[in-house]
Formats: sequence, structure tokens, C-alpha cells
Amino acid sequence: MDCSGCANNLTRALHDVAGTKNVNVIFINGTAEFDLDTEVNSLANVIRSAQQATRYKLTPFSSDTQSIVVTMDARDADKFCGHLPRGVDHCEKLSKTTYEISYDPCIVGAREVLAGIHAQLGPPPSKSVADTGKRRLIRVFALTAAAFVLTTPVVVLEWGRPSGISEHTTLIIAVVLATMVQAIAVPEFYMPAMSSLIYNKMVEMDMLVVISITAAYFYSIIATGFFFAGVELETRPFFETSTLLITLILLGRLLAAWARKRAVEAVSLRSLQASTAMLIDHRTGGAIEIDARLLQYGDSIAILPHSRIVTDAEVLEGTSEVDESMLTGESLPVFKTPGKSLVSGTINGGGRLVARVSRLPGRNTIADIANLVEKAQGSKPHVQDLADKVAGYFVPVVCTAAVIVLIIWIVVVLKLRKQPAGDAIGTAVGYCIAVLAISCPCALGIAVPMVLVVAGGVAARGGVIIKTADVIERGFRVTDVVFDKTGTLTEPSLEVVAEMIIPTNQATEEVVLSIIMAIVRGTKHPVSEAVARALDGRGIQNIEIHGLASIPGCGVKAQWQGLTIRAGNAKWLNLGETPLVLEFAAQGLTMLCVMIGDHQVALFGLKAKLREGAVGVVRELQRRHIAVHIVSGDAGRVVEDVAAEIGVPRENVAAEKTPAEKQEYVRQLMEAGKITLFCGDGTNDAVAVAQAHVGVQIESSSDVTRATADVVLLHSLDGVVSLLDVSKAAFRRITFNFAWSAVYNVLAILLAAGAFVKVRIPPAYAGLGEIVSVLPVIVAALTQPKLKAKK
Repeated sequence: MDCSGCANNLTRALHDVAGTKNVNVIFINGTAEFDLDTEVNSLANVIRSAQQATRYKLTPFSSDTQSIVVTMDARDADKFCGHLPRGVDHCEKLSKTTYEISYDPCIVGAREVLAGIHAQLGPPPSKSVADTGKRRLIRVFALTAAAFVLTTPVVVLEWGRPSGISEHTTLIIAVVLATMVQAIAVPEFYMPAMSSLIYNKMVEMDMLVVISITAAYFYSIIATGFFFAGVELETRPFFETSTLLITLILLGRLLAAWARKRAVEAVSLRSLQASTAMLIDHRTGGAIEIDARLLQYGDSIAILPHSRIVTDAEVLEGTSEVDESMLTGESLPVFKTPGKSLVSGTINGGGRLVARVSRLPGRNTIADIANLVEKAQGSKPHVQDLADKVAGYFVPVVCTAAVIVLIIWIVVVLKLRKQPAGDAIGTAVGYCIAVLAISCPCALGIAVPMVLVVAGGVAARGGVIIKTADVIERGFRVTDVVFDKTGTLTEPSLEVVAEMIIPTNQATEEVVLSIIMAIVRGTKHPVSEAVARALDGRGIQNIEIHGLASIPGCGVKAQWQGLTIRAGNAKWLNLGETPLVLEFAAQGLTMLCVMIGDHQVALFGLKAKLREGAVGVVRELQRRHIAVHIVSGDAGRVVEDVAAEIGVPRENVAAEKTPAEKQEYVRQLMEAGKITLFCGDGTNDAVAVAQAHVGVQIESSSDVTRATADVVLLHSLDGVVSLLDVSKAAFRRITFNFAWSAVYNVLAILLAAGAFVKVRIPPAYAGLGEIVSVLPVIVAALTQPKLKAKK
């Protein structure tokens, strides 16, 4: 695919096939996604129909299973493929001795699959976006090189025929070579243009090229026929025009293909995936190097000093500092000890680690983030819809302009210049061809997707995962940023700094502690986890509770011996005015209150440090005249203390808010005309995240796929500012690309049409338009500023 028009063509073709829905074609990546009702149609039929309608070569692939490529002889292959072992889904023949085996890694491992057959591990399958771009680049390069070799003699003979070569010989050579160049154009221009016209009833960019090169070629053929018949037309054959047009347009497409490949590779997180691993042999204790594709769940791997971590794993032995900046944007290394998680693609420091594989290559954090980024790159912001609409009118407008130019020049040459009809037609055809060939909607077509590819990759490498392209369009317009407090402005882990246990007749202190431990162990919340850590190691006995249920924004409740147990904030439990609660509140502590029936039995006071960089982020937002708000479910004094510490004005602080009230706070800002960004940790603010124009969630890198927000920040709060920077830079480039596309096409068509008396673009050079129009767009996209690691 060479432009967004090609993507639209494939989208229509897939939509028209029975059983498909939710079609999404990603032009830059060269991929298409859709849902298929297999009871209505098969994947093979869908691909066959789409290929027939578009003439594109389509290759299916799935990310649901693991696959390895092996080489084995036909006899072993027939035996294996005829009786697939448990866990192996299918075996597909790729070439004479090469087969791809897909399997479920939860049932069988890669080494176990190989152990059951006489086969060797082959090269990895080329199904990635980068591989697709490489194949396209090689194909276009081959066509361009062939066209260049054939065109050069034609140009030399037409523009400077050597002495000793007759014009008859020159024309014969030109006819042969020009015909061969036309043959090169058949699969690249003629077939896509005719497929679009016949199957989709659409006239696209390729049709403009076809009309111009066909007109130039056949006029030259006719003029050559008259020449050999002894009747020479006023305008002689110009085979160099059709051959140069084809060569220069191919050169432009080669440049665009190279730029797309470079853009994808430059920001691809998949390049962080190591290709080999050091597997621990449990029998000898030594480590052997294996292909990373042969790793299995439960394997122990050695991670050598200063090497890249091959996949997600849990540290078993050793300590080391790990550089996670390429995924999180944090420049400071993270200290790893036994029990800590390792993330694929990060760099080990000076220590040696032994770790247990928790996720396989292709299913690890690198793959998760790369999939999210590629999905975002394929989504369309509203500005892309505008570009598609304009591009839809482009071809008909240019064709109309070309016809008008043809008529005007025939009239001018006949009536004003008083020249013969043959000369008038030849001159007019030349101008008409130039108009058709010079016009180029490609710059408009790639203006948005090229920028999105680079912006999404730049952001991801800075620890900002953009999950929908609309964020790029809305981010730079943000006027108000609303932060949750706990786990967002403050560290996600709290510490218990004060506690009070109040036994009752029904429950002794030991029973109360057992009940609390049972509740907090079954709840995933920063407050519960902090209390669980504080109680751990006290030798508290297990106790059985029933009906444990979480109440978002309030707390949890359960049943014990017919009594209702409630643990949560003081407001929910109506304890806000009790002396103990007031005392803890005066100290600015976050509180967990526990009640059995109508009796308060415990009160915990917790405190959290501010997140590193929180003050700097708030100040930077305020420097940009962006209003900063804090809305939290915590007690008023606690929230106000944090607000005062980071510089948020009191009127922009809302405390003791339920999730619904947080959503309402955001909604009121939006109704007031504010473009709102909400940033939370996803614990109890999902509705507010969804309500805002831009929803941002802070997650650990291993949890990124579970985040529901538009944007995921990997650990660092500085990502909020980085997001706004990426959005602003990207939208500036999109605006420039639109402006350039408009200016180029207007000026180029006027020059090609002969609107300026002394300056014109000859039809032979009109093919340069593809390069001139696309090059600035590519440069603008590839020069987006990189995000710096946050210190």
C-alpha cells in the first residue's frame, strides 16, 4: 500500500465480504484487523475475495499462539503433520523443507515440540511490520532499478542522439525500451487502478498515473507509426516522457517506502527483544545459550552483567541494578533482589541474576506495549477523517482540471497561435499529461499516519503508552489537569504510622486483628496492602469471613459469625466527628476505620510520600497556564496538606469524593468548556478516567494491558508533561503537512498547466512531483523531538 487511498480501498473490500465487521486497516504498518463470523465465511475466502478486489497480496497471522519455524524432510513432516501431538495446533508448509508449527505454550514447550521430531530450528517467520516494510522496499527498489536501466538509453537517444544512429533506429530502440518500462508499470499502476475501478467503482491516484503514462506512450506509438509511414506529425514522439514518468514516480514511492520502514523501525519496541537466552541446566547448574524462541514456562535463565533481559521473569538469585529507561523513561536504575520482577528489553547492570521465566517472548511486556502502540497507530483521529474526505475529492478534481487544460490549450494553439491541429493536440496532450502526473495526494494521505507512527513510538520509549490516536489531537488543547491523590501524586505504597485497636465483648484484640488481616489480604488497594504489610509477621491466626465485597470509593464489607464487618473511610462509616478520627485527621493521616456491627474496633493512620517529580510536574503545568486540580476520596486535611505541598490552590481541591463524585467533578469542568485530562492510578477512579477528554493511568509496565485509560504512564508522573509535548509537536507537524500538501498541489498544477507564461514543468519531469510532495512530509514526521529520560 502506498497511500491512505490504498488503505481505504482494502477497507471497502473487506467490508464487502460477508461475515466481516470492525475492519481496521493500518496504512503505515501494512496490516489489517477485523472480526470474522466463521459460521458465515472462512478466513481463506475473505482473503481470496479481498485480494481479487484490490490485487494486494494478503497474508494471515495470529497472535493467539506461539510458533516456531523448523526445517525437516518431507517424510518426517508428513508423519508429524498427520498426527499432531497434544498442544500443537497446526503445521504449515512454507517451502520445500521449511514448516511453521503453531502450539499452545501452556500445554507444550518449544523444546518439547522439537524433541518429538527430527527437525532443526529455522529462521523466524517474517510476519512483523518491519519485515512487511522490508519486503515492500525490496520490491519497489527492484522495479525502480529496472525502470532506471531501461529509461536511461531512451532519454539519451531522445535528448542527445549520438552521430551515426539514424532516427529510425532511435525510434525502434525507444519503442522496445518504452514498452518494457510499460510492462513494469502493469503490476504497480495498471492493475491496482483497474481493480479499484472495477471492484470498488473508485478512481484513485494510480488512475491519474495510468492516464498520463498511457497517453504519452500511445501518442508516441501513433506518432512513430505515422513517421514510418512517411507522414511526420508536428509533435514528434516523446517516449522519454512516459518512461521518465514511471521511473520518477517509482523513485518517489521507493523513498516513501524507505521512510515508512525507517519510521516503524526507529520507534519499534520489538527491537528491544533479545534473540538469545542463557538457559540454566538444572542437572549441571551451568548455563547454555539457546534461541529465545525455545524458552518454556518455568525455565530458569541466567542474566549476565550488562546484558539485555530476554523476557519477563522473577529474580531467584542475585542482586543487581536494572536500567528500565527504555520502557519507563526513568533514568535511575532500579535495584533488583530475589522476588522482584524483571521486564523484557531492559538492561541489567553489573550483577549476575538468575530468574524464572514468567512470560515468553512474543507474549511479554515488549509485545504487549508494542501491540498497544501499533493499535493506536492504526486508529484514526478526527483530523484523519478530514484528510480522507479531501483526498476522496482530489482525483475527480484533478481529472476535471486536466480536461479543462486540454481544451484550453487546443483552443490557444489553434486560434491564437494559428498552428495546425496536430500540433495543437500534441501540445495540449503534453500539458494535460503534466497536470495528471504532477498532482499528488500522497502527501495528504500520509500526513497523519506517518506522524502518528513516529509520535506513538517516541512516546512509548519515554514511558508514555498512547492507546488511541485521538489523544494526539486533544492533548495539546488541555486546559485543566485533574489528579487523584493516593497512588498518583503520592507513592502507591502507604505506611502505617499509627494504629488503635478497640476490643469489644464480641471480639478480643487478637480476633479483631485476625478479622482485619482476613479483609485486607483479600483486597487490592494501596491502603489495604499497607495494613497487610504492617500486620504481617505478628503471628496473627487465620479466621474465616464470608461475603467479602468491595464498595468503590468507600471500602469493603464482609460477614463474620452473623455480624457485618466494614472497613473503609471515616465518611462512609459516619465516624468523621469521633475524637480518634479527628486526632488522626489533624495529623494529616489517611485512615482505615474498621467496624464490627455498630462498634468501631480499629483505626489505622497511614501516610505516603509524594511521588518523585510531582512538584515539578505541577509547576510546569501551571507555567503553561494549565489549571491543576486534586480530587480524592481521602480526608480533607490529608488532601489539603498534599495540595499545599505541591502548590495546588485550595479552590481546586476536592476531598472525600466517591468515584461518582470524581466523575461529576470532571463533567462540570467539561461543561464549563474546559479540555480536561484526568490522571489516576486506576484503583477507584476508572469512571473519572473514562469521563475526561484524556484519561491517563499510572501502571507498572507489567500491568499495561489491563489499564483502561487512553494513555498509560509507566511509573513516572513526568509522563503527563511529556504527553502534552508529544501531542503539541505531532499536531504542529500534521498542520504543516496539510498546508504543504495544499500549497504544493496548487502551485504544481498551475506550473504544469502552463499558467505562468515563462515557467512550466515539462511532462517528462512531472514524475518528480511524487518526491517533491512527499519528502517534506517524511522529514517533518521523522524529526519529531525525542523524550528525555526523567531524572
